[in-house]
Amino acid sequence: MSETQFEEVEQIIVEIMREFKIPGLSIGVVKDGKSIYAKGFGARNLEKNLPFTPDTLFGIGSISKSFTTLAVMQLYEQEKIDIQDPVGKYLNFNSD
Repeated sequence: MSETQFEEVEQIIVEIMREFKIPGLSIGVVKDGKSIYAKGFGARNLEKNLPFTPDTLFGIGSISKSFTTLAVMQLYEQEKIDIQDPVGKYLNFNSD
């Protein structure tokens, strides 16, 4: 993406943040395994007016369950796993 395209994306992000009252976020773009764009928008702490940066850490909460489900279903569609099999067939849970 060109610098102009990133500027257009930034304008859209700011508009969406304003419309949906999003106080802040960080965005990153990776191409061919390399970060080509990273920027923070807005505040991560409104009381202290601390900004979001590309290095701001987020608590992911329960979102990892959605990602795991998506990955499992993609493997199922590719016939690489059978969702009826016990999990232990694919993951080693030795208690040693």
